[in-house]
Amino acid sequence: MKDFVKYYTITLVMEGPVFIASGQSIGKKEYLFDAREKQVSIPDMPKLYRFLKNHRLLTAYETYMIEGRGDLLSWLRRQGISAQQCAPWIAYSIDSGNAVFENRSKKEIATFLKDAYGCPYIPGSSLKGALRTVLLASELVNQPQKFVQAQQGMRNMVRSGEPKSMIRKKARVMFRKEAGELEQRAFHTLGRNRERMADAVNDMLGGLQIGDSAPVSVKDLVLCQKIDVLHTGEQRQLPILRECLKPGTELQFPLRIDTRLCKITPEQISKAATDFVRVYESFLQHFPMDHILGGGNLYLGGGCGFLSKTVLYPLFFKSGNGFQTAVNKTSDILAAQFWNHKHDRDRVVGISPRTVKCTKYHGELYEMGACTMEITDFTPH
Repeated sequence: MKDFVKYYTITLVMEGPVFIASGQSIGKKEYLFDAREKQVSIPDMPKLYRFLKNHRLLTAYETYMIEGRGDLLSWLRRQGISAQQCAPWIAYSIDSGNAVFENRSKKEIATFLKDAYGCPYIPGSSLKGALRTVLLASELVNQPQKFVQAQQGMRNMVRSGEPKSMIRKKARVMFRKEAGELEQRAFHTLGRNRERMADAVNDMLGGLQIGDSAPVSVKDLVLCQKIDVLHTGEQRQLPILRECLKPGTELQFPLRIDTRLCKITPEQISKAATDFVRVYESFLQHFPMDHILGGGNLYLGGGCGFLSKTVLYPLFFKSGNGFQTAVNKTSDILAAQFWNHKHDRDRVVGISPRTVKCTKYHGELYEMGACTMEITDFTPH
């Protein structure tokens, strides 16, 4: 074994539901919802078509998909199909949790990423992306003098009072540019291509490699509905359903660090996660968090919110009037990109964005994507 390569294991425990998008969704008429059992069943579509063909129901099914009303389970019952007859073509079933189906209205379900065998897992690239964010945030908090120019660039990027069309265009282009330059200053230190510092060959995090997690069972999934909790405590349930890993689920990832390229240690990664959470908590303290479960030291996956994916708050954390500056800049950027969401009001409220991204599990509110991360030395089995 080469001495300059170090091996570790990252253990993640889900403190709140975690969603990793597969990029696919299940349509309103493509799953069975049993309100009494609080269960959603996902058909194996080729097997379902074969079943319908054998029972001479394909034409009726096509008519239902185009013109019919109501959910698939009700339609099947009207055709005289029992639950026992459905069982052979059900791919998997999951707990519908606290997802709301008002007046039996149905919503699309965004599915969790699964392997070739239909088992959920989290790719190492998703975890590495989250770690890039916390490592950059830690650098911004602990060495703010390196990023004074970036601070000024962000301050000048979008100014309130400019025409909306101009702000929107500037925000999209310049925010990506400024964020990219922050990463380059923090991580592009290898000097392999000095003429083009943005080249990935300069990125020291190329020496930090994270493998995919081992897969878990579909029994570890639960259906979660998006809930925005406002700074006032108001809860807004939105018509977005996601397959999520349940709180308490544990996953392990292999971590490999080539110390010739990357000098970051597991201890530094853990400290960076703590630094990021410290900044994030300065945002959370403006919300009624007493009855919201979650916490941990890492936010992972979709539906976590703007702050978990960006470093605006860490960038200004130690500058003069840093928190209010971060609020103002976040307000400007969000207002520019999502002008119909009234983010320009965030400045008046004193917090931006004005919501914490949550969901419900077993009747309790949880922060989306909250995890606890631990890094240990790799022990071969």
